[in-house]
Amino acid sequence: MKQRIITALVAIPIALLLICLGGWFYNLGVAVLALVGWQEFYRMLVSRDAKLYYVTGGVSVICLVLSAAVGKAHYSVPILAIAILAIMLEALYNYSNGQWVTSVALTSFGVLYIGLLFGHFILLRQMPGQQVPLLAHFTLDRGEALLWVVLLGTWASDTFAYFFGVAFGKHKLIPAVSPKKSVEGAVAGFVGSILVVMALGVKWLDYAPEKVLGLAVIIAIFAPLGDLVESILKRNCEIKDSGNFFPGHGGVLDRCDSLLYAIPLAYYYITLVLV
Repeated sequence: MKQRIITALVAIPIALLLICLGGWFYNLGVAVLALVGWQEFYRMLVSRDAKLYYVTGGVSVICLVLSAAVGKAHYSVPILAIAILAIMLEALYNYSNGQWVTSVALTSFGVLYIGLLFGHFILLRQMPGQQVPLLAHFTLDRGEALLWVVLLGTWASDTFAYFFGVAFGKHKLIPAVSPKKSVEGAVAGFVGSILVVMALGVKWLDYAPEKVLGLAVIIAIFAPLGDLVESILKRNCEIKDSGNFFPGHGGVLDRCDSLLYAIPLAYYYITLVLV
């Protein structure tokens, strides 16, 4: 518990500072998370005797994140095309290991899961729009405010689900994937996330309630699904945590699993419906 508290006291202020600063400070922070996430993914799969292409995959991940950072998100398709071709060529060169299909598939999946999805952390923070008032004398960029809505909605889902599940959970949700999660906790997380996103989106950002409801439902449904997907990945690799980047809290993928689902889907909903 002491280690968890110390990590939180260090990590939370750094995260707050990077989000508030935005620009390349935030972008580089996301790039670091993506690279560490790729390393965690690689180590998890290699621990199960899988063969992945570390350098080719890692370069592809960082190129996808940086394309978002420089405002060239439309480059993601050609980057992915070149990345997959490069992965297949490296697999061809190493064909003697006898895992061509598996190696190509797992490396490509890692590039998509980590590089493509982490890039959306930057796209959401960069969204243009009118400044949003905060307290009496401060304003936030519209993209930062929207990012906070998604972050707080996701954290509300996790928090409500955890505490309500501990107190009242009796029916297992998907015991084969995550034995500790309960139906009662999932329902509480869903409701809590909806309430937080609705309050922020309507009262703070002044969007129409019916439009914010769609965003709230997306976050409330897909944030916990992102958690379950990473739980399946860890269960298949027979490990408890993806890493130890946040001592006492686990790895990058452990802390960002819900956001890897919530942020990209929220970004496209916001782009198509809210702005």
